[in-house]
Order: sequence, then structure tokens, then C-alpha cells
Amino acid sequence: MEEYALDLIRQHIARKFKGHRLAYLVEAILQAEGYFTYRSPEGPDGGVDILAGRGPLGFDEPRLAVQVKSGDAPVGGPELNQLRGAMGKLNARVGLFVSWGGFKGAAEKEKAQSFFEIRLWDANDLIQALLANYERLPDDIQAEIPLKRIWILLPGEEEG
Repeated sequence: MEEYALDLIRQHIARKFKGHRLAYLVEAILQAEGYFTYRSPEGPDGGVDILAGRGPLGFDEPRLAVQVKSGDAPVGGPELNQLRGAMGKLNARVGLFVSWGGFKGAAEKEKAQSFFEIRLWDANDLIQALLANYERLPDDIQAEIPLKRIWILLPGEEEG
């Protein structure tokens, strides 16, 4: 049942948050986690869709440079290198790469090497972040992704 529910959420987000709208959703999740953000306008963005920092004005660490890809195709090393280069230019110490379509083998292999520098979120990671922060998301996003928490009993041994 859980997998079915997550599949429905995945399909709904894919329909409602295409293109730059996915960056809007990621920004809202980061804001719900306490980040102060700037989202680039639609169009060429130089490898960064969102800048995020802690503190009242966003000057505190960690400072994130975020790249969001909403397509179904997995991304690889060149896209990761583009984010890394943009991080250097923008003085962002850490990065977040969100790829709805996932990551190619080269990017997956780089997870350990980039552990303290870049996080990779695929669709499943984004959905987990959405669920963890849902109650703190803006009303318009909650209206576009109407979710209700339910409790179900897990199958297991009968107590006796």
C-alpha cells in the first residue's frame, strides 16, 4: 500500500511540477527546513536554480547552491561538474543536485567522493523531503499536493 501511495504522489508531482515549477517545490521544501532562499528566474541559470543559506538573511552556513532537473532522463558527471563550478563562483560550500530522472552510474559512483560537498536527490529523495516537511509547506503547495496522513497496522506476529 505504501509503495502504491508513493507512486501516486510521484505521478502527481511529475504532472503538476514540470520544468521550473519543480525548482519552486524544492525551494519551498528548503524554506520549510529553515533556509532563506533565492530562486533564479526561468531560463538559463548558469548551473544553479536556487541559492539557500541559514540565518535571518541567509548569510549563515551551510550555504547551498541547488541545481534542479525536472526531466525523466538521468544526469551524470558533466552536470555535477557544472554545479561544482557554480558552487565555486558563488562561494557556496555545499551543493544539492535534484534530478527527477535520477542519476547515471558515474554520478552514483561519485556519491562517496562528494559526500561532504554535494547531495544527490532523485524523485524518491525529493518525495521523502516533501513528506517530512509537508505541514510546514505553504498553503498553495499543500493545495496542489493534497495529502492526508493515515495510519495502518503493519502485518506481523499476533501477540498472545
